[in-house]
Amino acid sequence: MTQSSHLKRRTLIKGMAASTLLPLLGANLVGCSDGSDNLGNSVLADFLHGVASGDPLTDRVILWTRLTPRGEGLVRVAWEVSTDESFSNIVASGSGTTSAEVDYTVKVDAEGLQPGSQYYYRFSSDDTVSPLGRTRTLPAGSAAAASFAVVSCSNYPAGFFNVYREVAQQELDAVLHLGDYLYEYAPGGYASANAEAYGRVVQPPNELFSLADYRTRYAQYRTDEDLQAAHGRHPFITVWDDHEIANDAWRDGAENHDPATEGDYAARKMAAIQAWYEWQPVRPPTDVNEVIYRRFQYADLLDLLMLDTRIIGRDEQFVYPDFVSGGMIDVAAARAAFGDSNRSLLGEEQRAWLREQ
Repeated sequence: MTQSSHLKRRTLIKGMAASTLLPLLGANLVGCSDGSDNLGNSVLADFLHGVASGDPLTDRVILWTRLTPRGEGLVRVAWEVSTDESFSNIVASGSGTTSAEVDYTVKVDAEGLQPGSQYYYRFSSDDTVSPLGRTRTLPAGSAAAASFAVVSCSNYPAGFFNVYREVAQQELDAVLHLGDYLYEYAPGGYASANAEAYGRVVQPPNELFSLADYRTRYAQYRTDEDLQAAHGRHPFITVWDDHEIANDAWRDGAENHDPATEGDYAARKMAAIQAWYEWQPVRPPTDVNEVIYRRFQYADLLDLLMLDTRIIGRDEQFVYPDFVSGGMIDVAAARAAFGDSNRSLLGEEQRAWLREQ
């Protein structure tokens, strides 16, 4: 790893950490009355992208939202967690600010919660209140059952997110999103023949390369009402796959990235990862590496081990044309390559972590 890579990663970590509001337990909720003095000179904003929760533990859960500012500057935001929908029993609350530095996203690690319990949460800014969210913590001790929805590969221009709507109507412990939360293609790309008829032409009108590009695509996805409903109803446990960056991503590149015409892949990857952390209800990283593998223990019933099979340790994928010779597949060469024990999917650090679980 070069010094430049370290610096890029440190910059990324700093930016993602800035999006986290420290939980100020017992603080008054700011913005549910006309007490504008508490808000200072913050910019007015709206909640256009719903709310979300994720990475539940026995005593805490990540809460997320995003504000759309009506001007430039800091936006003041407050949050509350309650055991009931009417918020007559508030158990955690706090306030902070968000800014353009983190695309006006907000994360709270709401602490001091009870295991295996359901909670309701909301955000506010000035006189604007977010949609109501519902979440739950992991159980402790003994558990007889757990219920999950497993989703992946959500391509906005391909059609409507009907499955997310069904997920929102179920009683679940969590939603497991296994990646390809979005796709990086320009309009007219993969599975988008009917996008215009559906009113689902992707934005921005180009393939995603920059931080602004990835942020814009996430913002568009999160305007979808069915996706908002699923996020607002259940905690998500999320990992990335390849399209969060580019098709067939691996440790040092991607099939859908040409450095000769599309610039530095590492810069594209860092932009994509920063946007992912900003827009997903996941805990910010605590290391300089792009580490998302983690464990969720559902009492004595099961352990969820969420792995990164794309970015941290994956070798470049083989493609069959690599083994074509004289119009035929060189079977011996293919077998030798596929059987190479030095090839990696997880990387040494992640594999060592997995062995210890």
